[in-house]
Amino acid sequence: MIFALDVGTGKIAGLLTFMERNVLRVVDIHVVEHESRVMFDGQVHDVDVVAEEVMSVKKILEERNEINLKEVAIALAGRYLKTVIGEAEKDFSKVSRITREDVLRLEVEALEDANSKLKDEDLYCVGYSVFEYKLDGAWMKKLEGHKGGKAYVKIVSAFLPTQVVESMLRVLEIAKLRPIHITLEPIAAMEYLVPPDMRLLNLALVDVGAGTSDIAISKEGTIVAYGMIPLAGDEITETIAREFLLDFRVAEAVKKSLGKKDTCKVKNVLDKEIVLKREEVMDVIEPVIDSITSSIAQKILELNGNPPKAVMVIGGGAKVPTFIDKLAEKLELPPERVSLKNIENTEYLDDLTGIVKGSEFVTPVGIAYTAFKNRGAVFSRVTVNGVPVRLMGLNGRYSVMQVLLQAGYSFSEIISENTIVVEVNSKPLVRRVKGALEIRVNGEIKDFDAVVRDGDKIELRKNEKIDTFRIRDIVEPIKINVSGEFVEIFPDVKLNGELVNDLETPLKDGDKLEFPEKISVSDIKNKLGWCFKVIVNGEEKRVRIGEVTLIRDNKVLQDEEKVSLGEKLRAEMKGHPTVMDLLKSLVPFMEITFNNKKILIPSRRVFVRNSEGYLGENAVLTMDEPIIVELTDSKPIIVDLLKNLNLGTIRNYEILKNGKKAAFSDEINEGDDIVFKVF
Repeated sequence: MIFALDVGTGKIAGLLTFMERNVLRVVDIHVVEHESRVMFDGQVHDVDVVAEEVMSVKKILEERNEINLKEVAIALAGRYLKTVIGEAEKDFSKVSRITREDVLRLEVEALEDANSKLKDEDLYCVGYSVFEYKLDGAWMKKLEGHKGGKAYVKIVSAFLPTQVVESMLRVLEIAKLRPIHITLEPIAAMEYLVPPDMRLLNLALVDVGAGTSDIAISKEGTIVAYGMIPLAGDEITETIAREFLLDFRVAEAVKKSLGKKDTCKVKNVLDKEIVLKREEVMDVIEPVIDSITSSIAQKILELNGNPPKAVMVIGGGAKVPTFIDKLAEKLELPPERVSLKNIENTEYLDDLTGIVKGSEFVTPVGIAYTAFKNRGAVFSRVTVNGVPVRLMGLNGRYSVMQVLLQAGYSFSEIISENTIVVEVNSKPLVRRVKGALEIRVNGEIKDFDAVVRDGDKIELRKNEKIDTFRIRDIVEPIKINVSGEFVEIFPDVKLNGELVNDLETPLKDGDKLEFPEKISVSDIKNKLGWCFKVIVNGEEKRVRIGEVTLIRDNKVLQDEEKVSLGEKLRAEMKGHPTVMDLLKSLVPFMEITFNNKKILIPSRRVFVRNSEGYLGENAVLTMDEPIIVELTDSKPIIVDLLKNLNLGTIRNYEILKNGKKAAFSDEINEGDDIVFKVF
């Protein structure tokens, strides 16, 4: 069972919940309204009073359910999140190539620039994302690997005020509750309302409350931006109150009736009973709704850059007729793409209390849901060499690099001169060498990009071990069992754009490696076959030819299938290669027609021999001695087609090439039609 607590501006809601067949079930709920203004826009202002109210909610739930509550799941107000632009520029004209390390240094300088704009504000850094790169003024998708002059980066960093976190933690401490899950309010609502397979879409969530309308933007599985405008339901209520001389609470009742009744009978402040028609009230509040939806749409476009795919709206302030339609109109979205979401339209069970209804309960139910699913956590604690580090982050995933930066380590301390950063298939790989830091997470040696989770212990120490870094250390072979012996097959590897044959080649900082992570069966066969020593025009080569069958788990693999690096296979070699098999591995073949039959012949004149003499195309090759190949630059001639004939015994004959008379020495080209007749 999870105790979820929604500490809001107007009230505190406590829910006891559990998961039943993957559906959240509400066991009990208790709501307490603040007796005075102790919270403003979701921020705790009077810690003691709020703590007392939390304790009262806790006590009533404990007594009613005969339990002792010690742990709680809560949410922080996302509207206090601050986003700050950071920029940095650096001259790389003296380096041969911009490395991943260079880019990281540039991004850290941009983060420091963002921090400097906050002056003396005490904030948690939630994280940052790169907005754009430029090289010599031109936009670039990525900087690594390029050579140029001035490189520029702009980042969007996010910060949350320390007091938002600390004041809430103090409230829980007084109430003797330990937080087991802390998220942000928009994340709680987003996680609960949007199925996992939809979170990759660009969506906007708008919480229209009483005093503010809070906005969250999701993209690529996470929340990427927040915003707030100081306009919401109270503006509509105040307009009704001013126009019809009503008390605020009466005006609030009129507003809530607009979607249910055509008329509403109320008393104004002069104690006169009046009947208000929905049409006349709507005429009065129409400009206000127009203003609020315009401001919300403008903020969404500012945060997202363009209209999102869809918008979900929660909160009582958005229940007024025409609100949703106007918001869709302002965003130029079809009406069906903007929807008011109530808790009743979601999968939950409240058959025990019957209280959980309306959009105002989306957030507390979302808090419980994210706690059960262990999603959306934004608060983690880890230690670095025994010193606690508090982390805030929207995705709940941190790398060792991010933790060390958050803990106050400088970039030069983390990435020393003895650290090599190489790019492997467009992804940075950091490797420490002698003298660099050794990083251990929970006792295990890790790299800078290793993921750190809540409660992890990071240790930093000097690494004195001499370390070599070769291509072979990165590229894993496919191992083939051939008659009991393993043969290693490596993919074709490019180092800085050029093919390399020596996998023992040491790597330097900034090197770029490219290689396929899977190899086709046909390519493996080409690399594997029978291995012959062949001397081509005086140059010795090792040539692999012959029929090979590759087997994985007793299943024969087809040529088009792919094999991942690191796999182990078994190979069976069949048949004995001939001269024709050798020629096909050395030169391209072309198709011609000879005596009305289509055949394939080498595209160049080739002569193959061994110590005993010249070999015909059907001669079987042996590995006992070298095979000598004379490969000419000239095209084959007609006489090459007649090697098996004893021309000395032929007296009358006719040669036709493409229908015309030809000689033995005429060249043959692709597609030629050759006819040789003997009379």
